[in-house]
Amino acid sequence: MSVQSNRRELVVIQKNFACAYPAISPILLVLRYFTLRYFFARLADTCLSDASKEPRSTKLKAFHISYHKCRMSLFLALATLLAGSMPAAADSTKSLSGECPANYHVKPGLNVNFPIDGTMRAFVIVPPTNLKKPVPVWLPLTGTVESTNDNLRVARSGANALMAEKGFMVIGPIRECANQDPDLRAGACNGPGINGWNWRPWSEGRASGPDGDRWRNDEGPDSRFLIAVVRCVAKSYPLDARRLFVGGISSGGTMTNRALTFRSDFWAGGLPISGEWYVTQDDGAALSFDAARETVRADPTKIFQGRIGPLPLKSELSPIIVITVWGGENDTWKCSGVLCADYRPSTQAASNYYSSTPGVVEVSCSSTHGHMWPQIHTQEFNFWALTTLASFPKGSRVADFHLSSPPEGYNCKLGRFTDHY
Repeated sequence: MSVQSNRRELVVIQKNFACAYPAISPILLVLRYFTLRYFFARLADTCLSDASKEPRSTKLKAFHISYHKCRMSLFLALATLLAGSMPAAADSTKSLSGECPANYHVKPGLNVNFPIDGTMRAFVIVPPTNLKKPVPVWLPLTGTVESTNDNLRVARSGANALMAEKGFMVIGPIRECANQDPDLRAGACNGPGINGWNWRPWSEGRASGPDGDRWRNDEGPDSRFLIAVVRCVAKSYPLDARRLFVGGISSGGTMTNRALTFRSDFWAGGLPISGEWYVTQDDGAALSFDAARETVRADPTKIFQGRIGPLPLKSELSPIIVITVWGGENDTWKCSGVLCADYRPSTQAASNYYSSTPGVVEVSCSSTHGHMWPQIHTQEFNFWALTTLASFPKGSRVADFHLSSPPEGYNCKLGRFTDHY
């Protein structure tokens, strides 16, 4: 095996290990030390073995030539390995520049009265313990009926605050309809949208009528709020600019789709769980619930326009990674006892778009938990999902991505869903 091929293997191991476990990177120094010893021993043996096979009369001259060849090879190997031990440009962490509204200061826990777009908003932050270097960011978004604190602290709702223990800066944005209350569940957040939006909890999809037209190519207030919050947190804490991730359940998953389709320049990726796509006709005209379901069923590989994103959808996005999650046959929702949402066609449409877009890694995951945060081995899934996202920092190449096996109970694959129809 050549030095160059060995070096490539080492760099891959180091890269995957460091991405998945940023808090344990000192172990890499030990790995590099023993690898360096091994390479030099192998190289010296290889260089001098040819000289030992020469006839006795020419052996001294052969050793002399081999010595000079080995000296140059060893020098090149040393340079190569030292380069491999330094963070490559594509793998280096970079702190996100921080910016807050005037006189606004972020603190751990609940932060209120954050001014944006003429409103006062709130968010919760749970910092990791180790802040010696820039840390990846995780923004979990709750849906319609569970509160922000449920999403952060309650097991069945995701308990996403636990990801701070894994080295992530956890930021829980509070829905505008909750009036800065992190404990409000359904209440005012459970119902049709206002001001041209389809549904109440988040400004995640434009309404089907004329009122929604102004949001066709405007990301909307919640998308701006999420980014502003991350930038403000970055003023007080070191955040990794290449590992900023957003995700959510139900309406939070739909909001994730909007954030990624509008602002892939900022986000490094996301985890939309049972998110809507609000499938439309090719010209952006709205479809009824039943018509949208039938449209996707009839052509499950098509790229569908949707009211969650710009019209038309962008043909190119900045490189991102997306893990789209479907909860199986029971991943549906009823409004006043009547079926009003089916996440089979919406997750299919999402995976079709992301997997067709250059520079985007799409991972499609199916399970059996229904319409809620993944319930099977929840924390194992959360950690797997976030380390998978973090293994593809902003600017990475799709060709370099490797998908590891998910926890038991999840079927995940690269590319679009192929199990829906």
